[in-house]
Amino acid sequence: MSGQLGLIIEVIVGGLLIVTIGYCILLDRRLRAVRADEAVMRKTVIDLSMATDRAERAIDALKHTLGDCDRTLGDRLRVAERYAVDLEDQIRSADDVLSRISRIVTTALDAPVAEGASDPAEAISQHVMDARPAIRSASRIAQTLAAAQALASRGAEKTKRENVA
Repeated sequence: MSGQLGLIIEVIVGGLLIVTIGYCILLDRRLRAVRADEAVMRKTVIDLSMATDRAERAIDALKHTLGDCDRTLGDRLRVAERYAVDLEDQIRSADDVLSRISRIVTTALDAPVAEGASDPAEAISQHVMDARPAIRSASRIAQTLAAAQALASRGAEKTKRENVA
C-alpha cells in the first residue's frame, strides 16, 4: 500500500503540476496582453502629451491675437468717438445755418412788398409773398427750399439782364 500511496501522491503532484503549468500559460497570455496594452497606453500618453503642448501653444497664440484685436478695437472706438464728436459739431453748425436761413425766409415773408415792382428782387419778393400762407404752414425745409428757389430766380433774372445789356 505504501507503493500505491506514493503513486497516488505522485499522480496528485503531477496533476497539480499540470494545473500549475496551465495556469502559468494563462498568466503568461494575460501578461503579454497587459504589456501590449501598456505599449498602447504609452503611445496614447505620448500622443496626449503632444496634443496638450499644441493646445497650450494655440491658447498662447489666441491670447496674443485677442490682445491685438483688443488694441485694434480700442483704436477704432477712439476714432469712432472722434468722428461722432465731429458729426455732432457739424450737425450743430448745420442747425445754426438752417435757423439763420429760416430767419431770413421768415423776414423776407414778413417784409412789405410794393405792387408792380420793376426790380427782379421785388418781383421775387412778391412771388414769395403770394405763396406766404402755404410756406408758413410748411416745415423749415420747405421754407429753405422756397428761399433757395427765390435766390435761383433772382440769379437767373440778373444773368438775363447782364446778357441783354
